[in-house]
Amino acid sequence: MSGDLSSAPAILAKGPGPTVAIVNPMAQSGAAGDNWAQIRDALRVRLGGLRTRYTEGPGHAALLCREALEAGAQTILSVGGDGTCNEVLGGFVDPEDGHNRFPEATLAVLAAGTGGDFQRMFGRARLVRQVDRLCAAETRSVDYGVARFVDDDGRPRLRPFLNVASVGVSGEVVRQVNASNAQLGATAKYLLGTFQGIARWRNVQVEIQRDDEPARRVDLTLGIVANGQYFGAGMWVAPRAEIDDGQFDCVEVTGMSKRTLIATLAKVFEGRHLRVRGVEHSHGQKVSMRPVWAEAEVPVELDGETVGRLPASFELRAGSLRLRVG
Repeated sequence: MSGDLSSAPAILAKGPGPTVAIVNPMAQSGAAGDNWAQIRDALRVRLGGLRTRYTEGPGHAALLCREALEAGAQTILSVGGDGTCNEVLGGFVDPEDGHNRFPEATLAVLAAGTGGDFQRMFGRARLVRQVDRLCAAETRSVDYGVARFVDDDGRPRLRPFLNVASVGVSGEVVRQVNASNAQLGATAKYLLGTFQGIARWRNVQVEIQRDDEPARRVDLTLGIVANGQYFGAGMWVAPRAEIDDGQFDCVEVTGMSKRTLIATLAKVFEGRHLRVRGVEHSHGQKVSMRPVWAEAEVPVELDGETVGRLPASFELRAGSLRLRVG
């Protein structure tokens, strides 16, 4: 353990409201609940007024977050994986237009999930070390994205994302990862799911428009709209992205064969894929995508979760979220 967790001052809880921890006990194949129990009592000393709420299923974290914020919480601490953090962010955001309803509150993040891709931007660490860093970190204003898409029942949906949105083969990969053996380690689980997802994927004709530029028709393999840098349990897909620069990093992989895509994977983990033929990197604040053939089902993935399909749009909300991360 790094340092004495009970010896530092309570510096996270500022203002009249308490800090509310939203814990996904099933994250990391159930290890997150046990890990939280090991640090909870010490955190109560360090994070004055700390309360804990446990999620009970998909979507519950957003509800718990919204209830806590409406009750006056000033800091919401997400304890789980990227999906948990995404849901907690949803508690801040208006479901109709995507604006942050609680701009004075802070989202704090402890990564206790399988992938932990958002956390990788700040350096991977054990949970107790993250606590040390979290309590020492300054609150910063960062960007987040708002995705509009169609769910599996054909209904229009809105959902925010903090890290990465993707379209195409990644959605099939996520399906395979979620269906894989839970006993596998994170890297092995994602690598196996990646190979299986690529094997099932077929490129699709998609029309893409970025900001006010003319729409382009591409043979889409993968489309990335990135606020953060990593996805897929360590793939450094957007190595130049910053969460507070007021723009998305957009990566398009087009017309790529399965063989070439698999061969490119090693370069993605090292962030060396941006010069590969068929990969284009750009910036933007709004990106829209629609399948040329309306019946094509092209999956949309947000922060590690498959949420629906095209057509979709992704809009940046610059500097609209207060964030503290360990």
